[in-house]
Amino acid sequence: MKIKGLDNAVLLLDKPAGITSFDFISKIRRIARIKKIGHSGTLDKFASGLLVICTGQATKLTRYFLESNKRYTGKIRLGIVTDTCDITGEVVSRNDLQNINEFTIREAMARFIGDSVQVPPEYSSLKIRGERASDRVRRGETVTLEGRNITITRADIIAIDCDNGTVDFDIACSKGTYIRSIARDLGEVLGTGACLQELRRTESGKFLVENAASAEDVEAYAGCKIPAFFALDPAAALCSFGRIILDEAGAAKVLNGACFKRDEVVDHEIKALETYLVFDSHEELIAIADMDIDSWWINYHSVFNKMESY
Repeated sequence: MKIKGLDNAVLLLDKPAGITSFDFISKIRRIARIKKIGHSGTLDKFASGLLVICTGQATKLTRYFLESNKRYTGKIRLGIVTDTCDITGEVVSRNDLQNINEFTIREAMARFIGDSVQVPPEYSSLKIRGERASDRVRRGETVTLEGRNITITRADIIAIDCDNGTVDFDIACSKGTYIRSIARDLGEVLGTGACLQELRRTESGKFLVENAASAEDVEAYAGCKIPAFFALDPAAALCSFGRIILDEAGAAKVLNGACFKRDEVVDHEIKALETYLVFDSHEELIAIADMDIDSWWINYHSVFNKMESY
């Protein structure tokens, strides 16, 4: 599977604030004329930053990027509690800030570093009996969301404005972490209440927002004005996986869903993970599989067809 234009590729995109991830991806689809597209995690409408998008046959790869750690910068507003835990929600209460100072804020934020159980916001896309929690809340239902295990590896405070009650942060966390919940919980620890005012995703796994494209960049690419710097070959995007290169007989077996033999391996590279990218003799990606080299056990995650036009 080789990329052709933006087909069969992993795209790094920079979503602006004020547009839903769905609408932004739809806009990219129209500009680049991509028919098949999938995402590996969305952002709230008020948030900006990195989206990792897969196209064509590479949509089978989204599962590998969903599991990655994330990094965010943003701003927390103290003294204001909203129903959505962010600044776009309805204000539930406004509270005094007289008893906070820089020391108490830094001490409170430090408590979040490490492993913990986090309760997601009620206004979230998490499903309760097949329906989004946010949809149930909007209908007036009372929802109870279970806590989820998360890990915060860093929670740096970049700036504090006690007069206006704002805290600028840089947080690195595990998948499934809600930064809105961190803002809510920080407000509870301080006794002031709080909500998330700004949010930007800067990293997803090994991918950086600095290497992502805006809608204007994609439009410039479509007009042949700039190269597709934001499009990655799937093999490059999954370079942490091991590599297996097969001869023609082995590749033919893979494409039919059968296991290849040891003597059909032309070359291989072992990595720490037991997941391997499987290539044909032309080094075209044809499958992803879990493998135990010693016992010769193979379990295919995905098998890719030869290059198709989308």
